[in-house]
Amino acid sequence: MRRWLSAAVKGVVTVVLTVLLVGLLVGATTAPSGETEGEIQVAELEGQGAQLTFPSGDGEPKGIAVWFHGQGGNAANRVDGPWLQSLRRAGWVIASSDFHFTSWGNEASTEDARRLVEWAEAETGLEVRLWVSGSMGGAVSLNALNFGVEPPACWYGVKPAINLREMDNVPGGRKFIAQAFDGEPPAERDPVRNLDTLPTEVRYRVVASKDDHWVLFDENSGPLISSLTERGGEVSLLRATGLHEDPSHFNTGDLVDFAETCRTGATASADAG
Repeated sequence: MRRWLSAAVKGVVTVVLTVLLVGLLVGATTAPSGETEGEIQVAELEGQGAQLTFPSGDGEPKGIAVWFHGQGGNAANRVDGPWLQSLRRAGWVIASSDFHFTSWGNEASTEDARRLVEWAEAETGLEVRLWVSGSMGGAVSLNALNFGVEPPACWYGVKPAINLREMDNVPGGRKFIAQAFDGEPPAERDPVRNLDTLPTEVRYRVVASKDDHWVLFDENSGPLISSLTERGGEVSLLRATGLHEDPSHFNTGDLVDFAETCRTGATASADAG
């Protein structure tokens, strides 16, 4: 049964709980729409909360999407919202972690990513095909790629915050970054300074707005896209509008369509903006 730990992650997972979440459900229940909701499996991986959120409906899962939350989030952040729920309805398992909360891509968060991928694949028998990140999660996920975590087929970054020395506009950003790194982040942990080592076998999708006043496009998404393009990587852009929290960043159709290309190997649109 997929809800119990496998020997493959023995010593990595310290506590595993399968719990009933009131109003959210674990196990097979019926949503107001009549569809069968998916199971939620909760774990603690070396002190960090983690969870697997299984697809709704009765079909077999297509693969695993790892979700990297933004500043102030945790393993449950956005998983029950309509944006990530669209992935569940499309047949994806969502794996998520606390990632040491406001870690900003420090060493501990990279180890969290490694444990999460290993645990999710061992528990489900499925392959991680997609990483999805939001804001600060861009730094966490790109550092994980650059520090040896097994890369997925695809990476989907919404308003990626990856220039750690230029986060003064983000509320609390400078303080949280200093706490995460005990001072200034080292050069090797500042993703924008290490774009030339990102794996080009991964296909990238960026969703960002040039009107974002917290995570500036020209200091974050722009360099990421330019660097990958210059190195022959496959990267596409969906242009959002408005400020950092504008709903246009959370395009359910684009996320599901891109995820399907990660499963099938089809080519994503070069620029949907």
